Amino acid sequence: MHILWFRRDLRLSDNEIVALSTADNAEVLPCFIIDPWFYQQAEVGKARVRFLFEALEDLDRNLKSRGSQLYLLEGNSLSVIQGLTRQLLQKGDRPKLFFNQDVQVQYGIERDLQIINYYKQHNLSYHQGLNNFLQTDGERRDDWMEEYYTYLRQPLHLTPEHINTPQLQLDIPQITFSDLKQKYSQFWETENTYFSGGETQAIATLNSFLDSRFHGYHWKISRPWLTQQGATSHLSPHLTFGTISVRQVYQSTKAKAAELASNPKVQFSLKAFRDRLRWHDSFTQRLYFHPELVDTNRYPEFDEYYSPAELSEEKQELFAAWKEGQTGFPLVDASMRQLKTMGWMNFRMRAMCATFLCINCGISWHHGAEHYMRHLVDGDLAYALLNINNKQQQQRTYFFA
Repeated sequence: MHILWFRRDLRLSDNEIVALSTADNAEVLPCFIIDPWFYQQAEVGKARVRFLFEALEDLDRNLKSRGSQLYLLEGNSLSVIQGLTRQLLQKGDRPKLFFNQDVQVQYGIERDLQIINYYKQHNLSYHQGLNNFLQTDGERRDDWMEEYYTYLRQPLHLTPEHINTPQLQLDIPQITFSDLKQKYSQFWETENTYFSGGETQAIATLNSFLDSRFHGYHWKISRPWLTQQGATSHLSPHLTFGTISVRQVYQSTKAKAAELASNPKVQFSLKAFRDRLRWHDSFTQRLYFHPELVDTNRYPEFDEYYSPAELSEEKQELFAAWKEGQTGFPLVDASMRQLKTMGWMNFRMRAMCATFLCINCGISWHHGAEHYMRHLVDGDLAYALLNINNKQQQQRTYFFA
């Protein structure tokens, strides 16, 4: 029995662990763990959780169309994986665990190490795949560009036509999708949904972008209203949750450029978009090697100015005005109100608002980052590294392709 543990790779196409675990008609148990730890975090946002649940529903539909299903397990991830493994061992199986590497906060790093150690202690096999490019060789951490493009150009992992999942009776806490929505109903109480989750929607979004929306991308990315209307890809939440792979997006974009090779404006727009993908992945790579950047300054000389300490009364007022879009600076205010309404805003507006908060208001990025993560549908710690002052202090803002 192969345990196929989905995390931020909620797709069947171009997914290393899906292709390997289902090879040769092996028995596979696809699962996702609803870990209460995640939903107890202060920065958890409604839009992001709703997107996740929609992605899980779509993954379940795609699995069922191939003779399988998604098991929704609930509890501490380490305990769930250990309990599931023990039950399969008791049934006479020698389970093999498949899961993809990911950029993690400390909780995730420690969890994965404990799970790997558990499998090693029991002489069980496991496979860590690559959800997207991550150079794991610390000796060559600054020399990743060539390997990155080699990875992007490799053939995509094949999507299985059938997945062999036998009916299993598991003595492990499980939850249905209807119960999931009821238990976490606070994340569904949104008036409007601007970004829908799932691999099916991700592919449709990519196709619509390459069909027409990419035209003028290189200059429209600086126009907030145009980007809201679809001038940018709107793939950022899908890349965050892995409902589509960067490699899929890159290769589809290259194919479109080859199709329209005689049009220089098209080439410029698509090249600008691919550059954004590379920038997106460069920050993922950076955080992978420097997980401490989640909550510490890049340079210690800034510790005096930027910390998560409680704000003074004056700064609390400034922070409240910034969050509500009431600073008196029209572009900042419009952007912050858009964030609150849509769970999204243009990447250049994110940088501008973060700069305004840290430089103009003198408020640490720690506070702004929590607000961003509470509202952004595509909030991802990996894009928290941007130089926004003259001394190139690494600020915590959130970017996307």
